[in-house]
Parts: sequence; C-alpha cells; structure tokens
Amino acid sequence: MQASTHPRTEQLTAEASMELLSSGHLGRLGVIVAGRPEIFPINYALHEGNVLFRTGSGIKFDAANGNQVCFEADGFDPQTRIAWSVMVSGVATEIARLHELLELLQVPVFPWEPGAKPHMVQIEPEQVTGRRFSAVDLLGDFVTQPGSD
Repeated sequence: MQASTHPRTEQLTAEASMELLSSGHLGRLGVIVAGRPEIFPINYALHEGNVLFRTGSGIKFDAANGNQVCFEADGFDPQTRIAWSVMVSGVATEIARLHELLELLQVPVFPWEPGAKPHMVQIEPEQVTGRRFSAVDLLGDFVTQPGSD
C-alpha cells in the first residue's frame, strides 16, 4: 500500500495495523493466476500474528499455496467517521500437520459459501502497512460547495 501524502492520513505501525485486522472478519486475497492478478474475498481470523483462512480446492488455493500473496482488509466506524485500511504481504502456506490443524479448528474462521473447505491456509506477514483517516462526507461537502444551489 503506497503511503498517502494527505496530512490527515495517519500511517500506522505494523502492530496497530494488526490490531485493527483483529477486529475484522472479511478481507480480500490477492494472488497471481496465469500471470494475471486476481482478488478473492475471504473470511479470516488472526492467529499468533498470522492471517488464517479456509478454502476449498481450486484456483484460489492453487494460486495461494506456497506463493507470495497480499491480503487487504478495511473498516469504517460510522459514529466517528474514521476509516482504516491494512495490507499484509507474505507467503501463504497450507497447514498440513495434524496437531496444528486440530489446534486451529478452534479458531473461528467460517466461510460464507457452502461446500467443503478442507484447506486451512495461513499468511505469515513479511510486510504490514496500514493507514487510518477521517472519511469524507461527500453529500455534506457537495451541499456546502459555493454555487451548488
């Protein structure tokens, strides 16, 4: 994620970014498929500093497992109008050891789409970037612009 140059955008530490990620459950996984970037929505949870998700067999799993990926999630608080965005990049690997799988089954990662999701995958962060900012009130800004009546 490229750093914003806007003076009111707060660049977050990796720790603050991961803390925000812990409050979410839905993000986007970026992978390369046949030489082209693709993005897949995923449900996720954080476990011991890693992004964890479940998936079925297929394009997403094949493109992610053992490869560099990026993961992005964001959030918005309508009360405070504060928005945030966090990106994690690293290698995605399937959890294959039985004792690790049994432990991770306790982590609440629940896919929305029906069907078998036998692959538990983790992204071990190599780089974490994040930002937080006040969201623009487009309607309010539009109404208060000179000549908008």
